[in-house]
Amino acid sequence: MNAFFEHLQTWLILAFVGLLTAFSDKIVGRVRFALNRADLRSKYYEELARDLSTFVFYADLFHVRHIRGELHFGDLPGIGGEVNQAFVTLKTKEYVYRSWIRRYWGQKQVEGFESLMQAATAVYEASIEFSEKGNEHRKTEALGRCLIVLKSSVDRWLSKTA
Repeated sequence: MNAFFEHLQTWLILAFVGLLTAFSDKIVGRVRFALNRADLRSKYYEELARDLSTFVFYADLFHVRHIRGELHFGDLPGIGGEVNQAFVTLKTKEYVYRSWIRRYWGQKQVEGFESLMQAATAVYEASIEFSEKGNEHRKTEALGRCLIVLKSSVDRWLSKTA
């Protein structure tokens, strides 16, 4: 009877090892997929955060120059160009961002991103107003209000998405 249990125990161990071997490829594949997903999520988050940060930085700098009346430095057109380029980057990649957000963070974060992009568009449109002369003080205040909304949207969205 002891011999029977020893053989049974040996066969059970062999069967268990065999099953582990048979399913190890699937287990390793799932672990590899999860690690890749985490790496991509981090990579995409950093790229989107960098693009948002660039836009906010240049729009804020543009606003500060107008608040201080530092229009005489001559670099204001260059800063305006940077605002434009940063916004073009956001808009040309918008649907790429949406696909990343949907895939790695979910629909709720997509909705927050839509709100954030509306705030970015408002800032961009407010900055465009400066292409025409006049009412500088009113335009500066309007840009400032839009920037407040954008900054809080970016902060809120990035803190919930990370």
